[in-house]
Amino acid sequence: MSFRLLACSFLLAAGCAGKAAYLVSPALRTAADPRVAVLPFDNQSTDIGAPDVMRKLAEEGFAKRGYQPLPAEEVDAKLASLGVSEGGQLPGVKPEALGQALGVDLLVYGDVEDFTFQNLGYLIRKAVVLRVKVVSAGTSETLYEGSGSGKDIKVFFNSDQAKAAFVEQLAVKLVQNILKTPLKKEAETAADKALGSLPRR
Repeated sequence: MSFRLLACSFLLAAGCAGKAAYLVSPALRTAADPRVAVLPFDNQSTDIGAPDVMRKLAEEGFAKRGYQPLPAEEVDAKLASLGVSEGGQLPGVKPEALGQALGVDLLVYGDVEDFTFQNLGYLIRKAVVLRVKVVSAGTSETLYEGSGSGKDIKVFFNSDQAKAAFVEQLAVKLVQNILKTPLKKEAETAADKALGSLPRR
């Protein structure tokens, strides 16, 4: 398969992606306590910094919608007492135990399914995919679940344009990494879409 055909396949796949599905329980709309504990996010991507970036954006998203996220430092300190330091360990702890340790009923789980910056010269692909779930600590019921993606795919068939874009995007990535804002636009879009149907307080 030629590179140009491969690039076109990427574009076709991106264009065929379906809309994210959401689940919203009536119990979330009637929850008396607006406080939420945004737990450490799990990471399916190859970027080790992705969970922290997306967790912070999720905290901001909940706050914009009227919820009151507990400070991440407070959440992490209380999780440490349960032996939890990363998102991948959370399935081994019951929501009830998490709720008791954190003092809230609304627990926010997150999974970073993609966090990619590919610069192949003729093809530049940026992709972020986030799945978010709100669970009641008291009942273990999933009250909300949504996913969102942010993508930017560019294909260059002219070699001079491809070379220029390659150098430009290397510089962009370097600056974003220094400022700790990798894939900023795509990450913000993914987080916003993942919380797109979250009921406002």
